[in-house]
Amino acid sequence: MQKKLILTAKQGDEQALEELYHQYRPLVYALRKKYYLRDLDEQDWLQEGFIVFYDCLCAFESSHGASLGSFFKRAFENRVRSLIRREFAYKRQSNIGAVSFEQTITDGFEDLCEYTNDFQDPLQQILVQEAFEESKASLSNLELEALSLCLEKPTETLDPSLFSAYNRSRRKIIASFNDK
Repeated sequence: MQKKLILTAKQGDEQALEELYHQYRPLVYALRKKYYLRDLDEQDWLQEGFIVFYDCLCAFESSHGASLGSFFKRAFENRVRSLIRREFAYKRQSNIGAVSFEQTITDGFEDLCEYTNDFQDPLQQILVQEAFEESKASLSNLELEALSLCLEKPTETLDPSLFSAYNRSRRKIIASFNDK
């Protein structure tokens, strides 16, 4: 039964492919419990699992002596390890505690200093807080207004002059951080 299902799925039968993947989906959940990836939710795990499963199914040959399940498990575990290596690569270390500027704007300009609590070095935290205050003081009334409007509604709905003011305020805040 299993061999027939594999052959039908390899010939392009989507229902057979779905049925086969459904049988092997517990492997995806088991590896999800074993490994943690910051940017992957349940749907992402299932999608990654399906992609790897499809690739395994296309490459699978029963004459090699391995079962489809063991082949999939090994390939998926290797894929997860590659994702972990990619996430923890040296060049991505600065992104681990990062929060997007747009998210800080959405959460409120006054709350921007909350994101500095992750710093281990108190001096670095003070410098970031000072940069926030200095950048806030360097904004014009129009830029402050545009920034506060962005808290209430999406930037796409702003008229062009307010959108330009918002972008200027954003550049000033970023420049203030870069100066520190």
